Amino acid sequence: MAGKYRALLIGNSTYPVDEHNLQVLKGPVKDIAALNRALIDSQTGLFDDIDVTLLPEASSTRALRTLGKFFGSADRDDVLLVYYSGHGKLDQTGRLHLCMQDTETTDLLSTAVSSARINEFAEASRARNVVIVLDCCYAGAFRGGDFGDTVAGPGRYVLTSCRGTQLANDATVENGTSYFTQHLVDGLLDAAADRDRDGYVDFSDIYAYVDRRLRDDGKQIPQRRVDGDGDLRLAKRTRHSPDVPDAGTEPPETIRTIHGSGPVASPAFLRWLDWSGRRRALVGVTTAAILLAAVAGTTMLLRSSGGSGAHATPGHGTYTATAPWRLRVDGTDYGGGCTVTLTDVASGTSVRLADNIYHVARYQVPQAGAFRWQSSDVHCFVTPFAGTGNAVLPFTQRDDGDTDLFAAPPNGLTVQVLDSKGGECTLQLFDAKGQHLYLAKWKPGDGAVTLDTSGSPKVYVSDDNCVIRLLAQA
Repeated sequence: MAGKYRALLIGNSTYPVDEHNLQVLKGPVKDIAALNRALIDSQTGLFDDIDVTLLPEASSTRALRTLGKFFGSADRDDVLLVYYSGHGKLDQTGRLHLCMQDTETTDLLSTAVSSARINEFAEASRARNVVIVLDCCYAGAFRGGDFGDTVAGPGRYVLTSCRGTQLANDATVENGTSYFTQHLVDGLLDAAADRDRDGYVDFSDIYAYVDRRLRDDGKQIPQRRVDGDGDLRLAKRTRHSPDVPDAGTEPPETIRTIHGSGPVASPAFLRWLDWSGRRRALVGVTTAAILLAAVAGTTMLLRSSGGSGAHATPGHGTYTATAPWRLRVDGTDYGGGCTVTLTDVASGTSVRLADNIYHVARYQVPQAGAFRWQSSDVHCFVTPFAGTGNAVLPFTQRDDGDTDLFAAPPNGLTVQVLDSKGGECTLQLFDAKGQHLYLAKWKPGDGAVTLDTSGSPKVYVSDDNCVIRLLAQA
């Protein structure tokens, strides 16, 4: 008899007993909520809602008791997943401890949850397959050094957000997710490739995706340890696609980050896919994350031959355009962060257009045709607009994403960053057909950026979470 997929998700953001040594974190509670949604997703999830337990802001005693019941009640064929997000600390012997509400850094043994205790629970459990995922500093030390024997045992799969000597990155915004967990969630939902095309994403598929994305981000390096008889299924896939594009075909710039850490396909990459001509999905390009989960359920129709009219639609909708058009995503009324997937109806190809948007963002869609979008929540309002817009220099762009189309100044374009939210800005220039023309990086302390607009009569600019002013180069 097939066993159940069961999960225990532990997240701890605050540490009132030792707040001087364990600062408040932004991500853990949101991390477990986001992972929960991915595990039970109706299209890709292998877990039932009733079989996933969330344990936010727990004491060490409560965490240990919950772990004991979780492992102790398992059957032989169950697949158990334990996830932790929060502070991790090493004791004098190099053993990892997961910090809880009552943790004191001077007394880790009796006020935190040690890796040794978790392993004792796992070894005593009847379950043959156990997955342990840790998103915390020094998480790699859970392995007991460089692939030591600490977690050795049949059916043990360990994924950690960093090496045993590394610090892990917290979420960069309030109510956000960490880099590691966001990539884990994206991989489970639809971004990780089903490399053997058996209809499932395995542990090794998830690790490969998360590892690649974190290395692309220049963040910490994840680690894994497998002591099993093979791979382990973690999510479903409804389609199978080749892992590489056609031989001899090279994609242009593929990914831009709008908000948070999720991947967003650039208009140039959408054009490279040539949705109307290929009539097939394409996934797994080394530097791209093209999403292949089919959008399910009844959609609210919003049709326009040529794109006349515009109406905000919560949750999901459709749009038919005979020319390039635009989408506006409004996440100001939803605290969970709006994520929007856009699907070409004819080919079924989907892309993550917006990721974790808490405000307003606009995007150019250079392709014509029939499209369907799905947002992460009914409170995420998505509005289609006919045409590419007609901006006039100079102007200020306060929304995320893409500007309206504007006439390219002959001497080049000057971009002034008025507000970068304290971070780096990525500025990209596209022509009216969505072809990528220019990319520039801006960091605090830099002056204005000049973008070369030669050879294109009309262009638009994409920025990631920055307020910019655009004007003609003198």
